[in-house]
Amino acid sequence: MRVSQEPKYDVRDGRIVERQTGDPIPDDEPVFIFRGKDSRALTALTAYYAAITDQGHAKAVAARIEEFKAFARAHPRRMKEPDTDSSAPE
Repeated sequence: MRVSQEPKYDVRDGRIVERQTGDPIPDDEPVFIFRGKDSRALTALTAYYAAITDQGHAKAVAARIEEFKAFARAHPRRMKEPDTDSSAPE
């Protein structure tokens, strides 16, 4: 996974790991991923941003929000309602 896609985490040996430490996310810890094409991602990210109290984290989330906005502007035809059908074509 490229840093431009996800700056904090990477995938190594089939595990999601923190880039800085190399520590894997434990197998019993849930993970939720937003994709740029998800038309509801900005709403969710903006609500999350509003709840953040740590200024460093807020700055990082604000930067990601801007990246999601730029993706939506650059790729309006790829934007879609989220679904859970993993067999749906891209």
